[in-house]
Amino acid sequence: QDNPVAGGVSPDCVRDDDGPPSHAAAAASISPAAPVNKSVGASNTTTEISSTTVSTSGSPVAKKSKWREPTRAAVSMSLRAEKEKTGGKRRLASDLYKVMMADTNEAGFSLAPKSEDSMDKWTIKLFKFDEDSNLAKDLLCLGMDCVELEMSFPDQYPFEPPFVRVVRPRFKRQTGFVMNGALCMELLTSEGWNPVNDIESVIVSIRSLLVVGDGRLAAAVEMSDGQRKSILAASKKRNGKGVGGDENDSEEPSAKRQRRDSDGDSSLKGKKKSGSSKGAGTVGKSAAGHYTTAEARDAYTHLSDYHKKKGWDSSGWWAQKG
Repeated sequence: QDNPVAGGVSPDCVRDDDGPPSHAAAAASISPAAPVNKSVGASNTTTEISSTTVSTSGSPVAKKSKWREPTRAAVSMSLRAEKEKTGGKRRLASDLYKVMMADTNEAGFSLAPKSEDSMDKWTIKLFKFDEDSNLAKDLLCLGMDCVELEMSFPDQYPFEPPFVRVVRPRFKRQTGFVMNGALCMELLTSEGWNPVNDIESVIVSIRSLLVVGDGRLAAAVEMSDGQRKSILAASKKRNGKGVGGDENDSEEPSAKRQRRDSDGDSSLKGKKKSGSSKGAGTVGKSAAGHYTTAEARDAYTHLSDYHKKKGWDSSGWWAQKG
């Protein structure tokens, strides 16, 4: 479990803060060496504390604040953590609050509850994959910009792992460590799970696993070479910065991007589009397929039983990867 992708998450990834810093903590974070400028007026006195500190070499170093303005949802989750009666629920609310306060977009994922009244089941969207990866190219060919997951937390959390499954799209069998929607990942089993694991690190590990395992999407693999090349070439020409385009492309509103794709791909010939907002050369979300909860749970049970008998690296694949 030394490898965070292979089977565990380093305890170093766990943050100890349970909420936004207090005024006292904020004041304590200011370097005592920070210069203080005082200007005295006739009616009042003002004190300004510079946000610039001096390094050991004598040159000024800008101090970047790590605190983020909490969203309404994050504040609500923080209050819920205080009201929950059981330790497991308080821990879950606290962990989810930390994720809400993090810059998840920069980490390449988003997280939202399936229901506002429950925090037991969450929808996770993974995006911003390496544009040179087959997974990123396959998503582009299907007119999609993310892989959707569902994370369910048991009553025994954090002593039992969350159940994580791929919702859509469907992966080619035995790629990306995905089997019928279940993830072949020791970290997500009772034997490999550690209560100190951090939710954000688990999500980032899953995201990395899909690329490390050369995840391929079934509908994209079934495309002809000519159609695939046409879509990728059109995207490269449209974006002007390679397959993935600008790094902020994933933040573009979905409706705007769909209209852009429809206009940009209107000259391509290929399979009939499945949705009116998708490009003519792309397959579309519905044709990309999805997994049911039942088939993912059956696959998870099979994988867990299999690896209990055979181990998690019987082929030496992870050992070769270091």
